[in-house]
Amino acid sequence: MRNNNKKRWHVAQTKENEFWERAGVLDSQMQRVLTRYAAVIADISKNLPANATILDVGCGPTCAGQLFDIGLKTYLDPLMDSYLLKYQNKLPEGEKICSVAEQIPFPDNNFDVVLCVNALDHMCNPSKALSEMNRVLKKEGMFILGIFLHPAPIAFARRIIEKYLPFLREEAHPYSYTLNSIQEKLSELFLIEQQIKVFRKDTALFPSLHRQDWMFICKKK
Repeated sequence: MRNNNKKRWHVAQTKENEFWERAGVLDSQMQRVLTRYAAVIADISKNLPANATILDVGCGPTCAGQLFDIGLKTYLDPLMDSYLLKYQNKLPEGEKICSVAEQIPFPDNNFDVVLCVNALDHMCNPSKALSEMNRVLKKEGMFILGIFLHPAPIAFARRIIEKYLPFLREEAHPYSYTLNSIQEKLSELFLIEQQIKVFRKDTALFPSLHRQDWMFICKKK
């Protein structure tokens, strides 16, 4: 998405903010985070030092970084001020920053772990955001991406709708990725060490056409 489409991102952010204003939504979404990501993050935690520095980018109010049972955590989200107003007593301990992922306010090589869960496809410029996450990651650090991926025909249809039929689009998600497209994008900056499918809705009428939730564990190139 080019800079002249920043208006589209603001629409997505407004929709996202409205979503988190719903009663009871934090509890249900936190359960989803626990069910899908907790086991993977627990395994990663075993190999981290107690003082590991962890940045959770696009954290939302679920703040998946809190699933690490060690480390010094920083939570970054462009809607953080709104989350602090609504969920102040429910957000985890750690530094909280209201900022976009495309301009992370930290120096190079600053974090042992950079985590981004269910946020990349919400961003204004995912390529720039990934570059920034790579920049602040230490040379031997670990980048963890959690993202919804679509079968190729569905992703293609979503892109057509996004471009030509905006009245049908999913407002909160300006971008749609397939397994191949996210692998290609990640490989520009990272070495993918593991890729784990953490959820597929097998109860759907056509499971093979339903989006899937994946995690990618990467190292800096």
